[in-house]
Amino acid sequence: MATLSKIEFVQFGPYKIVGKEMRTKIVEVNPIYQTEYQTIPSLWQQCFSDGTYDVLLNMRDYIPREISSNFVGYMRDFCEEDGTFTYLVGMFMNTDIPVPEGYSSYDIPAGTIAKAWIEGEEYDIYPNTYRLTVDAVKQNGYDVDWSNYYSCEVYTEQRFGIPKNNGQKTVILDYYLPVIK
Repeated sequence: MATLSKIEFVQFGPYKIVGKEMRTKIVEVNPIYQTEYQTIPSLWQQCFSDGTYDVLLNMRDYIPREISSNFVGYMRDFCEEDGTFTYLVGMFMNTDIPVPEGYSSYDIPAGTIAKAWIEGEEYDIYPNTYRLTVDAVKQNGYDVDWSNYYSCEVYTEQRFGIPKNNGQKTVILDYYLPVIK
């Protein structure tokens, strides 16, 4: 079972999130059912195989020093009518980065974010991350900042990558959400 193991409220930004994006929706995985939407795992696979991250990592001068070169899944523009949203696989970069051709970018304004650590087995983390974080945000006297809404799955090497690569079942996903007091 996924659990919230840590939450803190910190100043974050301004940054630019840069990467490859798609419009998708969460659908049940069924090998017989064909979806018209690209899946989030397939976008991650594409970005690792096509050199998306190599291009960004080679732009060292634009990687913020205060945050590392973590891989980020950035979500925004949820449409209640059809359940779709924009999902971008990329990295946080300095705001002055020249966005490479074929990449998308969004500005992340300065503000307060909830920075949560969601711990558990990977398959259990994803469906519970949002709820666990929002519950903790409210318990700490904050609200989600809907005027500036986005959310980010932040895959750190230390808490996610290394444990997963070492065959550990339990990993920690960092999750960022803009909040207001």
